[in-house]
Amino acid sequence: MYEAVAEGGITRFAAVFQSTDPGEVGPVRSVRPQDPDIVAPFKGITAFSGGVAPIVSAMSAVSEDFSDDAGTAAQAFRRSTDRFAPHNLYASASTLWSLAKAPYNQPPPDLFRYGRLQAGATVARAIDVPMSPAADVRWAWQAGAWHRSQDGVPFTVTGTGRVAPVNLIIEYVRTVNAGYNDVAGTPVPTSVVTGSGKAMLLRDGHAIRGTWSKPGQSDVTTYTTLTGDPLQLHPGRTWVELMPDTATVTVTP
Repeated sequence: MYEAVAEGGITRFAAVFQSTDPGEVGPVRSVRPQDPDIVAPFKGITAFSGGVAPIVSAMSAVSEDFSDDAGTAAQAFRRSTDRFAPHNLYASASTLWSLAKAPYNQPPPDLFRYGRLQAGATVARAIDVPMSPAADVRWAWQAGAWHRSQDGVPFTVTGTGRVAPVNLIIEYVRTVNAGYNDVAGTPVPTSVVTGSGKAMLLRDGHAIRGTWSKPGQSDVTTYTTLTGDPLQLHPGRTWVELMPDTATVTVTP
């Protein structure tokens, strides 16, 4: 999962599913400015609900576009009756996968490196991630995973259970104006995910500081320790916070 700041300081998620069928996912919302750069290395399919024309075009250039208004993908979407639009659009991952055509139906390249907890890691039991004044995120290490809360409220999935990845990556990025406003006139930001910057990996109740690098749109982001070795994640689900580099996270040991 990738989380980035959107207009008004709220955050939006770009969810990546591979290997395990998550079933029905949603609510599905519009594409965001940094999404083409995030998904380009996957060379896979993307599902979204509309967006600004240049971003939609950019997504179509790097992935198989299965937006809800694409005729071939319409069967994969439904509108829930227990939510108001636009927060009620859901998609079937298995249906979308079944529609994928070559070359977009092939396994993606490796996004992360996995292995043991590396030397230099420090104890971390919680971390405060101030994405924006409108989105105060906190993660706490509990029962072998990072449990997410926002504005003091536990973050849950549909049904029962907490949002709880085993890896958390803090990727410090520049946040700039995308050059247009939303329908309410609010400037739309974009998280710059090409280039390089500081990073932090949290796993197994520990934090490891490092750096990230992504030279171009189609390149996979690499994460390294401060000494240049690849950061090694714990096998399992991973959440990447595209953290504005003007903010500071607080780690509680």
